[in-house]
Amino acid sequence: MFHEKFNFSSADFYEFPFHPIILEQNGFFKYCNISQKQTECYVNECLDRSAPKIFSPANFLCKFKREHFMEVMHCLEVTEPLTFLKCDQMCHDESLKLVEQHERAAIGKVVFTNSEKQIYERELDLLCNFQTCFVECSKVIIRESCEWLQAESSLSLIFQYVTWHAIDVHDWYFLSNIMKDFPRSCQRLALLTVDSRDPIVRLINLL
Repeated sequence: MFHEKFNFSSADFYEFPFHPIILEQNGFFKYCNISQKQTECYVNECLDRSAPKIFSPANFLCKFKREHFMEVMHCLEVTEPLTFLKCDQMCHDESLKLVEQHERAAIGKVVFTNSEKQIYERELDLLCNFQTCFVECSKVIIRESCEWLQAESSLSLIFQYVTWHAIDVHDWYFLSNIMKDFPRSCQRLALLTVDSRDPIVRLINLL
């Protein structure tokens, strides 16, 4: 279905940083329609009644924060090429460096295996480090490129996206009683506090 609508594989698609295809209205509507059909499949075929209510990129963008996303879509669209150019590879490299430093520090303390769980947690650590870096990197670009209210509202949406995602993963680790394995980079995102003087925080408090 994804390939049919967008003419490329879903493996080449990413929700964050927000893919250019969902930063224009027609692409966003197609994305949400596909997501809605997937959710209906989970409910009807897999009997997963929680699917419409839990955090997912599609639920966040297409349901929970749809109006907010559409309000800031233009700002995110015009800044996407520059944020991608300046932030994407730099944050990938920085995230990898941080994870490798953590692994070197843990040598002798833990036994490394190639279990699926450890591979997943390494990827999760990379993701949380990347998201933290990308949010910080994109702030200046967005604030310099968009009107003040649009810029702060765009950054508010991005901030909420990465923290909601981290909190969702945190809750799974907590309920599974394996918080000791929850990557510290994701803990920092889940418990993120920003200086109260920051306009993003003031704006979030008004939402």
